[in-house]
Amino acid sequence: MKNTMAENMTGDIISDHRERMLNLKKYYPFFRLIDTSFSNFKDGKYEILDMGYIVMAVLRFFIEENNFKEKDVTYPEYLDFLRLILKRDFGLDLNEQDSKEIADYIFDKIKNDGRPFEFSYFDPVDRKKRVSRMKIIESSIRDNTVWYSISPDAIEFYLDTKEIKDESRISVSQLLLEKMINSQNFRGGVEVVERINEEVNRLKLKKNEVLTILSGDVFAGIEAYEEFVKTGMKWFDDEEKLFKKNRDLIAKSIEKLNASGSTGEGYYRTMNEIYSLETQLKQAMNRHSELLKDCTEMQKMTDDAVRRAKLGRLRSHMDFTSALSDMIKRDNADILVTMLSPLLKPNIRKTFDLISIDDALMVKPPRYEEKELISNERPEDIEFEDEIEEKRIKDNYVFLMKNLIVCLKKSDIITLGQFADAMKRAYGEQILRNADFFSFFVNLCQKDEYQLGGDAGEDTFLDAYLGEGFKDTESFTFAIRKGLGGQVILSDNCMMADVELVRKEAHGE
Repeated sequence: MKNTMAENMTGDIISDHRERMLNLKKYYPFFRLIDTSFSNFKDGKYEILDMGYIVMAVLRFFIEENNFKEKDVTYPEYLDFLRLILKRDFGLDLNEQDSKEIADYIFDKIKNDGRPFEFSYFDPVDRKKRVSRMKIIESSIRDNTVWYSISPDAIEFYLDTKEIKDESRISVSQLLLEKMINSQNFRGGVEVVERINEEVNRLKLKKNEVLTILSGDVFAGIEAYEEFVKTGMKWFDDEEKLFKKNRDLIAKSIEKLNASGSTGEGYYRTMNEIYSLETQLKQAMNRHSELLKDCTEMQKMTDDAVRRAKLGRLRSHMDFTSALSDMIKRDNADILVTMLSPLLKPNIRKTFDLISIDDALMVKPPRYEEKELISNERPEDIEFEDEIEEKRIKDNYVFLMKNLIVCLKKSDIITLGQFADAMKRAYGEQILRNADFFSFFVNLCQKDEYQLGGDAGEDTFLDAYLGEGFKDTESFTFAIRKGLGGQVILSDNCMMADVELVRKEAHGE
């Protein structure tokens, strides 16, 4: 017996460890962020600020904008919200420049300087270290504007701390389901639908409890019914709309997958996950409709109970003379059964129909679908989205720097405007609309001098990119002069302050 218990315990420790670590992953960025101290920022004059409170407030703001208002967030909108937090909750009445510096500092921390938070853990099944990545805020570029939205992991973390709407956990879970469908995490969507089914079952039990109270005490039952309406039935219409919306999103995902023309193993695996999610969602919608039907019947029963209670209050006594007159006129004394039955001895002998026994024996316990086992894919075969993005940025930065060096070798001094014109002539206007062109010079201007090749140091992540790209080249040094006063228009909605790049060997600087 002891050996069996020990084996079960060992099995739980080993087989469940990875799932437990992935569940803990969504908490990791928050505890990393609350270690951020404002005592070293601006000589500690903003030490009153609490990073934990600010992070939770920002998450709530993004959930409100992304999910309830169904729109992405621009940086100026985030900036206005944070100014309100600083003034209202911390009493900091700052000018525009100071509040922007704080907002930039906090946003860089939450975005982790554009990199995902990495959560490392040991996998005892494969006996190797694994790294799980998570972002709090995601970004995309549309119409030359950067739009921000909250990630599904961040939504799940916020919901685990406290529900947004206690009145409708189903609606909140469906917001998370919508986010997972859009991010093509269909397997995770099945788990969210299971939560929705659990909530529907909880409401069914609550409805039965209300009916039980109503049958014993009308007034207590009415209070329980009103509370149930306030916390359950109030959101049925919104929940039905969200069900239909997620069903349409699943249909669009199927159409998109079929239109891609893929026929490989990944296509069939993804299609199976989508169909599994669709089946689960249909079951949840059917259960939700049944709950709505039961609640409608419960409303009728409550109205009848209230009506009977009012009638009972009006008839506080029995008029036996009038009842006798009615029996004589109708020549029917059947009403005496109803009148005398409460006065006679109760019937304590009970019977049970044999057919009911057969029905009880045939009832099967509810089945839950077995979760699909995760296939053991080799980590080296997985290429994450952030790794693809990082490779693209690195290649573009090295490409731009090589072109800049070519220009500096032809002319010892060149301005940003002149370089932009040269790039436009060589590669077309489209290159100036590339966001990496803008971010390259933003990061480049963080330092006043650069040395490529040789023993160049790595002070910023741009140095790391360039150091790897120019490690086998001869040493080349140039300086950056700022404050020229001019403006360089890169595209219709993007401009930068002009700077001057000077080859140091040519001027002996």
